[in-house]
Amino acid sequence: MKKLISIGVALALLTMVVVPGAAAAYTTPDTYSKVPFAILQSGFELVGDLLTALGGDLGLPTYLNETLMDTIGGWAGGPLSWTVDMLAWGLEMGGEIWALVDTTFGIGYPAIGDVMFIVACKLMTCWSATNCTGDFFCPCISANLTPCP
Repeated sequence: MKKLISIGVALALLTMVVVPGAAAAYTTPDTYSKVPFAILQSGFELVGDLLTALGGDLGLPTYLNETLMDTIGGWAGGPLSWTVDMLAWGLEMGGEIWALVDTTFGIGYPAIGDVMFIVACKLMTCWSATNCTGDFFCPCISANLTPCP
């Protein structure tokens, strides 16, 4: 019983040390579609914090520490999340091409291009009003939806 209580106390103390550090390192994503990448990033950072806190006690190699996990997490939250931007850009380009081909050849299905524009717009919807400032790609204007701030 004493051992169980000691483990519980150790876990509680570890939580008090690790969680504030992970919360402080967390950054909000630019758009809703980047939330999964932000979750990956914070997960890697949390694992890095845990490895730093417990690595010496468990005899783990020192390269599996906060630096490695922060690097991987930063890549997941940064460059890997740019794939969403590229997908939105590709969808908008596809919508523009479809609109041109549809009107040129009289195909009669303009809604396909509209769907591409709407999906691209929703991929780029801002997480919050403060995160979408500056000059950036905004397919919502092409879709005749609410313009980006």
